[in-house]
Amino acid sequence: MDKHSWYARQRARLAYRRGCTLARQGNHQSAIATLSQALDGHPHKAAVYIERGLSYRALGQLDNARQDFITAIDYAENPAVAYFQRGQLAAEQGNLADALSDWQQAITVNPNYADAHYQLGIAQSQSNDFITALASFDRVLEINPNWAEAYLNRGNVHHQLGDLDEARADWQLAVLNDVSLAKLVPSIVKPDGLAPIKAALQEMLQPIKVDVKQQGTTLEISLKRQVGEGVSYFALPNQIRDLLLSLELAEVTKFTLIGYVGKVRGPEWEKIYDLYKNQPCPPSHWSTALATLITFPPLGVTALLYASQVKRFYRRGEYPDARRASKAVRHLSLVGTGAMCLLASLPLAYVAVKSLQNEPAPPVRTARAIDYDFIQ
Repeated sequence: MDKHSWYARQRARLAYRRGCTLARQGNHQSAIATLSQALDGHPHKAAVYIERGLSYRALGQLDNARQDFITAIDYAENPAVAYFQRGQLAAEQGNLADALSDWQQAITVNPNYADAHYQLGIAQSQSNDFITALASFDRVLEINPNWAEAYLNRGNVHHQLGDLDEARADWQLAVLNDVSLAKLVPSIVKPDGLAPIKAALQEMLQPIKVDVKQQGTTLEISLKRQVGEGVSYFALPNQIRDLLLSLELAEVTKFTLIGYVGKVRGPEWEKIYDLYKNQPCPPSHWSTALATLITFPPLGVTALLYASQVKRFYRRGEYPDARRASKAVRHLSLVGTGAMCLLASLPLAYVAVKSLQNEPAPPVRTARAIDYDFIQ
């Protein structure tokens, strides 16, 4: 290499660095002029064209930007970055098919190009192709396990697929890597109040994964089984109903059963069930209420009131209220019986105390004096 060629190359490299600095400062017009000077003599023209194309893109000169990216593809030994940037430009112009093609080309040239995998995942999730999007985000995080936005978006995909546990885990990792993403995490309240229900269902359905959330008066129960794990969706609703009835949920009247298998996108089963369907009317316990009225009238009146409401609630379809009224009658009976026993024991206790007070005091025995002289 002669002295003139070496000097031209160094001058081109200096112009390239200056152009990149101007672009970072937002002075794209000057950056374009400086980068154009760098094209004469720079050993890596593809990098120069890409940087100039980005400045053209920032100024809205999209045709010039596209032409620079195309030229960069021709010059580059590994045109992954040029394909990627051309895909970004196509996406901005609404040409999603061209964008997907360019990002795929970038991955073909460089399989470890995380940015291209990420953009594919975003586009696939926006197209509701969640299974493919999940694979794309998995690949991103294999290449760069600290990419917070990738965790955030993979969590969103898990959520769309009904896997809330995995979604929450990814959202947590996203926030741990970038606290500013906390405001972008979907506001899904963790079902702390439903934890006992989830635990009971999980114990009953092992090894199938269970998630529970409440929407108004409907309990949404999501099941996820792996291929080869059997579940009977015809017998299971009755088992779940028996379990939920034993828990006596106050605000739940229906439950939805949703079943997923493996990584299949849609549910294999989804149906809504009436929690209290065909349940008999709880007993009114009239005899118990009348007995309470006799033994302890203050509570007996309240017990009779509850007993009269049991069938009224049941006829109106308010089964939980009917059940609570029935139980209240029995509780009041027990309390009344206990109170009556306590009142009856007070005179006996009084007599016992008085008898102890009238008991003569036992004689006081005094120690005998020892005649030490006699002993000696």
